[in-house]
Formats: sequence, C-alpha cells, structure tokens
Amino acid sequence: MRNRQPPPIPIPHSPFPIPRLLNIALTGNIAAGKTTVVELLRSWGATVIDADALTREAQAPGTEILAAIAGRFGADVLGPGGVLDRAALRAKVMGDEAALAALNAIVHPVVGRRRDELQREAASRGDLLLVNDIPLLFEALDPARFDVIVLVDAPPATRRVRLRTLRQLSSDDADRMLAAQMPSERKRARSDFVIDNAGSLAELETRARAVFDALRTRAARAAWSAMPGPVALVADGPKDPDGPVLAALEGALGGAGVGVYRVAGKTPTIQKAIRSAPPAMVVATATALPAAIAAVRKTGGAVRVQQLGLPAPGATTLDLRPWGSVHVGLVDKPLA
Repeated sequence: MRNRQPPPIPIPHSPFPIPRLLNIALTGNIAAGKTTVVELLRSWGATVIDADALTREAQAPGTEILAAIAGRFGADVLGPGGVLDRAALRAKVMGDEAALAALNAIVHPVVGRRRDELQREAASRGDLLLVNDIPLLFEALDPARFDVIVLVDAPPATRRVRLRTLRQLSSDDADRMLAAQMPSERKRARSDFVIDNAGSLAELETRARAVFDALRTRAARAAWSAMPGPVALVADGPKDPDGPVLAALEGALGGAGVGVYRVAGKTPTIQKAIRSAPPAMVVATATALPAAIAAVRKTGGAVRVQQLGLPAPGATTLDLRPWGSVHVGLVDKPLA
C-alpha cells in the first residue's frame, strides 16, 4: 500500500497588505537647503520627483511650451540653439505678478500632468515614500493634494547670505529673489514637518533623518498596522544570503507595530518556534522555504507561507528601501 500524502492545509484568504504610497510634498524658500534634504531623502530610500527637472524637460528646445513662452515674453528669452535663457526670463517675471501668473499658466499644467504620470508609475512599482520636490508648492499648487507637507526653512538673513556667497548675487538681486516668494512664516503653520536649517550640515542631516524616520513609520503603520500578526521570518541560518532583507522587513513591520520574530535553522527548530508563538504568516527565504513548509505542516495550523524573493508577476511587491534594502516580492507557496 502506497503512502498517501496528507491533504494540503488551506491558505487563509488574507493577502499581505500592499502599502499605499505616501505622497509627500517637500518645499522650502530659496537658499533654505531644500536640495540638500532632497538628496538625503533619496539616499535613504525615498522616490523623488523633481519639479525643477520636470520644468526643464517641459521647456526643452522644440517643445510647444517653449514656443508659447517665447510667444508671450519675446524671442529674446531664447539663447543660442533655441535654448531657454532662464536668466532673461527670470528678469521679465521677477516682481511682475501678472507676468509670473502668465508663465505659470503655460508651464504648470504640463508639469502637473507629468508629475501625475510619475506618481502612478511609483505606485505601480510598490514604492512606499514619494517625495515631490516643489519649490513653489504654496504659491502655485494646492497642498491638500498631498498626504504630508515638509518644509525646509532658514532665517531670511541666513538665506540672504547664502544667495550672495554661493550664487554670487548682489544684495539687490538677493533681496528681489527673497521677496518673490511667500514668507516662510506663513508656510510653517501649514506644514506637517519643518526642518530648520540655520546650522551646520551635520545638524541638518540629523533633523532630516528624524523627519524621514517619522515618515517611514507613518507609511508603515498605514499599510500594515491592521495585520493580525505576529509574523515569523524564517532564514536558513546566519549566513543566509537573504538574511539582511529579512532584517529590513523586520524593521518595516516593527515600525508598523506588527509583532515579528525571526527564527533560523532546520524544521524542528522552526516548528518549535511556531508552536510557541503561532504566527498569522510565515515569510521564508528561498533556502529556508522547504524547512518552513515542513514545520508549518507538522504544526497543523492554517498558516500562510510566503517566499521572499525579487518582484515578479503574481508576487506582492514591498518597498524596503527606507529600511536599507530593495523592492522585494512575496509569493504564496502551497503547503502540499
């Protein structure tokens, strides 16, 4: 008589939640240090959409936008090769509210459509934190379109010095550029986070890191705080090549307040851990997967087992870059 395999344990119908992208607007008046903060956030795992880059793209030679700008403000705003002379255009709109409004009416709709397209692409990739670098957020857009507003700020006197020394502007030109934007005092009250930048680069990095940690925690809680938990993270051992990815997942779920524990070793060790603290889900690396499935079968519980790997069709994609890793894929594995 042949040995018959036991029937497969049913997989619960509660997929690993797919996080909703946290749509962040980052702004700051000229010379406040916003560009430095943007690069820090990018290096820590955020996706960045640069409004200035989108504007340059929209104003490239041969585009309808550039033709409209030249038609409204004159051919003298074009330099050699039909490239936009930004200094010449700036001179025509600075201090002229009607001219600036006309320029914004030409450029902003195109930039906005491109931003929306990039936001959809980020969401489809499973990105967790999207930072929109928008210098004129309060002046030109509706801040309510974004989940979180982050303002980088510095005292006007400090920004004036930076404009004169770093950009080699005259005092009059610096004052005109400062006066062209809404005072930051009015923006602070409408922002969720304010990063003050009146000190050293090290101090700025410390303050930016604190805001970044708060943002990733907010995103993680919005996505995963309702998970039944705990989640067992299973590796083959300390030398498992995917161990660092599990550590990042542990950090993400821990930030969301989800109970997480890690276990390594063979089937008996995993089985003992599962019985001791029954998980709602087991996430296993590729090398640990056979032992994890065997352990779940032996416990007899209806526990979901997912394999950790790269994003692929049919997998749930999670963005672990804010915890120092990469995009990963979780795939349901049958227990038969």
